[in-house]
Amino acid sequence: MAYALVYYLNINTKRINKFRQKYDPQVDLIEPHITLVFPLLQSIDEDSLTLHIKSILSTWKPFPIHLKGLQKSWDEYLFLMVQEGKEDIIKLHNELYTGILAEYCRENPPFVPHLTLGVFSENRVQYAQALEEAQELDLDYRCMVDKLSLLKIIDVNRQIVWSEEYIISIRLG
Repeated sequence: MAYALVYYLNINTKRINKFRQKYDPQVDLIEPHITLVFPLLQSIDEDSLTLHIKSILSTWKPFPIHLKGLQKSWDEYLFLMVQEGKEDIIKLHNELYTGILAEYCRENPPFVPHLTLGVFSENRVQYAQALEEAQELDLDYRCMVDKLSLLKIIDVNRQIVWSEEYIISIRLG
């Protein structure tokens, strides 16, 4: 079992999913998303994790992001990059990896805010074709990061059994 924290984009994902059908083996597992806390494979107390997430998010307000541009990752993934809002996502990611999650923080490679479009570690030749296709789609999206979803995953990369949403909004008073 594992937990992950993601942001599901509030956009029409039809073109992204059509592309992912060809190149992303997780297309049927999870909708297009930006991962803020990567799957935690070790056992962690769910209540403590929930309290930690709520505590961090209590100081945040919704913020805009702009996804545009493509990049190949060090491990052969094709990313749709976050342009505007990148610094906010990095800051939120870093804040989430404090306290009970501090020991799980990976600093190498550095966190890069993105949406995964495809995986090419087993077929590097296919990457050039996929990149050309993605460029032709001219993917360009703007949305607000206003809620995150905590996922409980059984048998990593096979089944998400539930998710819980956390609304991002500054509490007044």
